[in-house]
Amino acid sequence: MILFGAVTSAPSAARPGTADSSEAALAKLDLEQKDMVAKADVTRLAALSAPGLTINAPTNRVLTREQFLEMMRSGQIGAENFDRTVESVKVSGDVGVVMGSEIFTPTPQSELGRTYGVVPLKRRYTNIYIKDHGSWLWFARHANVVARSNPIGH
Repeated sequence: MILFGAVTSAPSAARPGTADSSEAALAKLDLEQKDMVAKADVTRLAALSAPGLTINAPTNRVLTREQFLEMMRSGQIGAENFDRTVESVKVSGDVGVVMGSEIFTPTPQSELGRTYGVVPLKRRYTNIYIKDHGSWLWFARHANVVARSNPIGH
């Protein structure tokens, strides 16, 4: 298992063909997936997404691949700013799990923007990938907004 602090790129010391190299490659892909969402690159997201992609969204509902891609196309999912910190990557066979935290600032017209406003939202996330014919596909996601804590007595 590789644990990351504030990761912006995968480690370079991984040996080819090792679990560490698979985990490093998956961490890099996960950051590319974040960039695809940030840029609303629906074409690349569609290519990365497994047919059965399922998302437990921070809007408190479950989305299919088709619903997610349509929401990206229509601007219902949109980011003014999007940062991600990969904290853990685990690969076991043809399954990869990436976990971490995000700061996501939604666009005004997006569903999150209408719900929370155009403010940075702290989120926790898990992305699950499966290997299909030698390539990783994005298979599942869970993301939730972290509640803001209020000091006692305020």
